[in-house]
Amino acid sequence: MDQSTTTRSRWGRARFGGGSTTLLGASLMIGVIVSACVGGVFVALNPTERALLAFAVVMAGTLPVAVALGWVLLVDRSTIAGAVAKPDDSIESDWYGKAASGAFHDLLLVGGLGAAAFSLAQVEASVGLVLAAILLFAMLDVAARYLWLKRSTA
Repeated sequence: MDQSTTTRSRWGRARFGGGSTTLLGASLMIGVIVSACVGGVFVALNPTERALLAFAVVMAGTLPVAVALGWVLLVDRSTIAGAVAKPDDSIESDWYGKAASGAFHDLLLVGGLGAAAFSLAQVEASVGLVLAAILLFAMLDVAARYLWLKRSTA
């Protein structure tokens, strides 16, 4: 579609046609279906006396994310008001790429040194806790590097 003839809105339009209302309705349907499936799988894998309550809690918890996923899959990006035409060509994308690349190298260094230290000291730790700590380190490293790059170029 030509951008000059396409009307833009806050929520955009669906790729398959229709306006914002059609897009939001289809996204909601996808969200409900995905959330119901996740809730059903949860109840099937974790049988409990209050299966209906467990299903409702899991469905309510996953519904917003599932609806957002449906919207992302169905929206025509060129119809969103204020959307950047080529987000991969932006300075923010460049900052993120540099931050992620640097954080990956830090992760290799810290992971290697940490593994050596844990082995030599014969430290026993929960795998889940160690992985959570590594993930937290990586996220904080990327965020710090991104903010540093943003501040240094502004």
